[in-house]
Amino acid sequence: MRFIISICLILFAVQFVFAEEDLNKCHKSTEGTDFWFGFMENRWYHNATHYLEITVTARVATTFNITIGPNEDLFNGPYFVTDNGSIQIQIPWSMVEAMNSEETQSKGIHLVSDLPVNVYALNYDSNSADVAVIYPIESLGTEYYAMCYTPDVNIHSDGYAEGRNSEFLIVATEDSTVVSITPSVITDKNMPAGITFTETLDKGEVYQIQSANNDYPGQGDLTGSHISSNKPIAFYSGNLATIVPIAENMGGYDHLFEQIPPAQSWGREYYLVPLKTRDQDRYRVMASKNNTTINIQGVGNYILDEGEFKEFILDSNHPARLIADKPVLVAQFSQSKNSDNKNGDPFMIILSPASQSKNDVTFVTYDSEPITNFYVNIISLTSEIHNLELTGAYGNVSIQNQFFPFPNSEFSYARITIYNGTYRLRNTNPEKGFLAYVYGFGNYESYGYGVGFNLDLILDIGQSLDITEGDTLRTCYGDLITLDAGPYFDTYDWNIGEKNQQITFSTTESGKYWAHTTTNDGCYLEDTIYIKTNHPEIKNRINDDQGCYPYSVEFVAENGFSGYRWQKDNIVLSNEQSLTASETGTYLLTVFDELGCPAKDTIQLTVFEVPEIELIAETLICGSKTTKITASLKNADPSLWNYEGSITWASNNPGKLSFSEPSG
Repeated sequence: MRFIISICLILFAVQFVFAEEDLNKCHKSTEGTDFWFGFMENRWYHNATHYLEITVTARVATTFNITIGPNEDLFNGPYFVTDNGSIQIQIPWSMVEAMNSEETQSKGIHLVSDLPVNVYALNYDSNSADVAVIYPIESLGTEYYAMCYTPDVNIHSDGYAEGRNSEFLIVATEDSTVVSITPSVITDKNMPAGITFTETLDKGEVYQIQSANNDYPGQGDLTGSHISSNKPIAFYSGNLATIVPIAENMGGYDHLFEQIPPAQSWGREYYLVPLKTRDQDRYRVMASKNNTTINIQGVGNYILDEGEFKEFILDSNHPARLIADKPVLVAQFSQSKNSDNKNGDPFMIILSPASQSKNDVTFVTYDSEPITNFYVNIISLTSEIHNLELTGAYGNVSIQNQFFPFPNSEFSYARITIYNGTYRLRNTNPEKGFLAYVYGFGNYESYGYGVGFNLDLILDIGQSLDITEGDTLRTCYGDLITLDAGPYFDTYDWNIGEKNQQITFSTTESGKYWAHTTTNDGCYLEDTIYIKTNHPEIKNRINDDQGCYPYSVEFVAENGFSGYRWQKDNIVLSNEQSLTASETGTYLLTVFDELGCPAKDTIQLTVFEVPEIELIAETLICGSKTTKITASLKNADPSLWNYEGSITWASNNPGKLSFSEPSG
């Protein structure tokens, strides 16, 4: 089978270890010194328990300030955080929480510190809270896809909204930022699905979009909405409040709130660890490229197009590896209490690919009245478990004996019970890292977030049609290939001499291709792919054949191919190895190898028609010794049958009867 392949280049980066002197601008992280962010609308904003809280953690003591809006109005401060410590700052929700849909608001938050910190944002109300890890400006991008959940609309007669809206939020980091928005469903202000519109924002302005509050099939879930901009933006998505999963009379509504990584930092390999104490979790995986092939260990294989997602379930005892041939985004959802029959309610965590691990991070467990149980999930190379250290207010936490291996993998996972407080998790091997997610449960309450991870600018020309083959792309002879290094770099240098973002060529032989890319701020990346070109051949050609009607012949193709197809006049006759033919014509045989690459052969079969013969002559001859007998050939091509020597006359009375012109 012939096809056109488009490859987007992304590099699985080496593990990141922060150092102040690190000049490699390819390294991005959730740790930084300059952050722009915002809060989406939560439910129950009229309730006295509603508040917003910013948590800052640091491995080295530092000072920071917080300002609000385009004018950067100072919010109290300055603030100070100690070595391996944390500090929480509450901000009145009315100052910074975005309200309603499709309105430009001056509610962006700017946090600047002297030394690197991690920042987390909590949007809290009774039984409706979630936490997001915040990305610094250098880790932001210009292309995003929204990840939300199906909203369950439940607006009471008094106007109180128990469940409402999926939503996303855009925060501008520079003036004159032009944002292009393509919602996947109709918005609250009736912007149609699939139609792109633009908004221009200045630094510190936010723009929130909510789905329409119509509880109709196909409406409501903004997942897959595409957002792009001419300057870096911070992007958040989730739900004002919903239940997970959607079910009649479920109950257990909760706010979903996560910062979404830019498409440039998505990955192809993820490790999924269900939440401790729960019966099962829900997951969504979303593609940014058409024809993305995804394998979920123990679940199945799926093919998704741009903006499409697949939702699936993992039981508590079923950790799994997810691998894709193109970059994907993966989210994990805690289910509503009434669904799981356990403490807790919905929250959403954006998972990090295996390539984006962190080496050292400080995080907190959020203390709120209903939440009494705290946990951290850790994913690590099995060979690095002995190098991991988890330290909290109560000293070192023993974790090595709590790890279990993923099936058929070099990675392991642990689900560790911890207590309220500040923790430091690190790998003492500076060359390796880990992934970690902290979460807490209470009665109809919960939260969860990633404790910190890398968002490296990545370049990988190793995306393969066969997701088990790594950096080998298998193609067919003559296929048109497009390799795309992505729009994230300023210079491109391919080994075939091209200087553009994309190269397109026809594959005629196997070989290596590589690209060197740089950015103006000093990032330099390179990667190589081996293109293996299949070119099957039919060695034993089938000879042409002919015969007189009625005539048939069995054509048999040679062994060793994965598929066969016989055609005549563009009509498929058979997909078997052999074909019995009995009609004149040209037969096309196509054979396929294991990759679906074709080889072809044509066979000409001629079946001659046998004519009807009619003898025309006088049947009674009186007094004459001669007469003329004419042979008439019907229903056949005369030129095939009437030529010199083609006719022979005979009689059953040869002694009495002779032919003077036997050729006529």
